[in-house]
Order: sequence, then C-alpha cells, then structure tokens
Amino acid sequence: MFVRKQVKQKSDDVAKAYNAALRYLTRREYSKVELYNKLKLYYTDSASKEALKKCLEYHYQSDERYAQALSHHLISQGYGPRKLMVEACKKGLNKSYYQEVLDDTDWVQIATLYLKKKLKGNDEITFEQKQKILASLARRGFSNSQCLEAFDRYQELVDEE
Repeated sequence: MFVRKQVKQKSDDVAKAYNAALRYLTRREYSKVELYNKLKLYYTDSASKEALKKCLEYHYQSDERYAQALSHHLISQGYGPRKLMVEACKKGLNKSYYQEVLDDTDWVQIATLYLKKKLKGNDEITFEQKQKILASLARRGFSNSQCLEAFDRYQELVDEE
C-alpha cells in the first residue's frame, strides 16, 4: 500500500562536486552562498566546500561579477536601490560589491523611465492615481524622495510633449 521512498546518500566525491559547480556556473553567475547551498543538496559539506574553493581559486566564481550581473538585471527591470540591497543580502553578498552601483546610479532617472513605460503618456492623473503610482514605485524599492522627484520629472516630460 505505501511505498517507501529511498533517500539518496550525498556523494563525497570532490571531482563530481567540482564538475557540478562548473555546470552550474556555465549557465549563469552564482554567489558563493548560492553555489554552496546548491552543491550541498547533492554532495557532502566537505566535498561542496572543496569544490567551491577550487572554483574560487581559478576565478570561475566571483561575488563581484555576480553583484554586477544582479544590479544590471534589477536596474534594467526598473527596480530601486532598496530592492537591490534586499536581493543582494538574500544572496549573501557583501555590501562592498554593490555599494559603487548604489552610489553611481541615478535612481530617479530609472524610476522616471519606469513611469514613462508604465503610464504611456496619460494626460490627467487624479490624486488617487498619483497615490497608486507613488506606492507602485515604493514597492519597487525606491525611497519616498526618489518617488516624488521621479513623478515630478515624469509630469514635466508629459507637459513638454
């Protein structure tokens, strides 16, 4: 009636863990924490650590590269600095890897572009619509001041057209 599912034992083979890590890294960048957690699913702690150590030694894995890829992705999707910080912390990244992006990026410009794409030139915006728009920007990770400034810039763009 009940079938007992056999639990696979984790492999202790470092070479297989290293090959698995390389397979993962050929598809996309991973943070150290992500890659280690992914390896730990199928390999023992010692094999996972050793494979990760080899990947770091040969520069196949880099938290700095991963932080750049993550920030580029989130910025291109129209997310703000808070979203970037939350996602980077989830992935186990050190703040030093993405601090430069936080400092050098014009977040108001990104929020304005997001509004331009989302609203597509609506002429009259009511107070309730404005509140919804500002809340939408805040949910995407922008600060209150960035939301207000982006909305003002968007209004200027619409008025010019």
